[in-house]
Amino acid sequence: MSKPAARPHKVLMLLTSDFVTARYEALRTRAPDLDIVTELGPGLDPDITALFAFKLPTGIASRLPNLQLAASVGAGADGIISAPDLPMHVKVTRAVEPGLGLSMAQFVSLQILRQFRSLPKMEQQHAAGEWKRLPVPDARQVTVGIMGLGSIGAVVADVVAALGFSVIGWTRSDERESRVPVFIGKAGMDTFLERSDFLVCLLPGTAQTAGLLGRSCLEKLPRGSFVINVARGGIVVEEDLLALVNEGHLSGAALDVFATEPLSPDSELWRHDKILVTPHIAAQPSIGPVVEQFIENLDRLTEGQPLLHEVDRNLNY
Repeated sequence: MSKPAARPHKVLMLLTSDFVTARYEALRTRAPDLDIVTELGPGLDPDITALFAFKLPTGIASRLPNLQLAASVGAGADGIISAPDLPMHVKVTRAVEPGLGLSMAQFVSLQILRQFRSLPKMEQQHAAGEWKRLPVPDARQVTVGIMGLGSIGAVVADVVAALGFSVIGWTRSDERESRVPVFIGKAGMDTFLERSDFLVCLLPGTAQTAGLLGRSCLEKLPRGSFVINVARGGIVVEEDLLALVNEGHLSGAALDVFATEPLSPDSELWRHDKILVTPHIAAQPSIGPVVEQFIENLDRLTEGQPLLHEVDRNLNY
């Protein structure tokens, strides 16, 4: 049986979406004696020591003088770290689930294979009753470039390679252990891009990655390349990507994340015949493991032990 939640902590949960609300309800069921609040009064609240949320709006952290832990309910913590008034001494954690990498790999593989095996074209032929055999390409002649080889990216790389594609990776600063060739930093960026027939973005959302994939980078991809962004909105400059698709340099894109979410119904990305928009669903940690990790970290915080899945506040991931 799991040990009970640590009692000394008062937790703030900001119910900014149904996604967060589901985790709030699960936490209340799992730890009914835990002091959880969803709203702040007009002044300071010195009793709140932990935050469990997806986003941290500016002005909240400054009202929590004894905040010790800011835990993300999702796999990324950029919605919390981006708060300019979050003190550096506050520990930040993100949600990690062993099956998340495989879930992401399924989604990425789906998008690659949909484009690689001409599924949109076959669906058009089906609707038109047209019997026309299409050529079957050779995956060994196609290179998939994966940006970001963390715990999720490494699984994606292995699964895509198992499908027969040539796979390469890129990381910003350090060479991670990987079974695929890795390019590093600015020195390796151009070569990595020039070799990528499919570009898969799995980078963390940080100040350093914001706007990284604009025209100057995307136009280095081979003509006819396809872009898949399942990381964070804002890393890919949407206007530049759309222009390069319309110009014919890129064959299309599959986008699961956007600079502003939900994506406006007026966005040109919707209904574009070469772009697939999905509503930030590529992979999500299951509710149960996320709640258990948070409870475990409350216990660890009380006992002065290292936290699970703590974010490096200097690197922001």
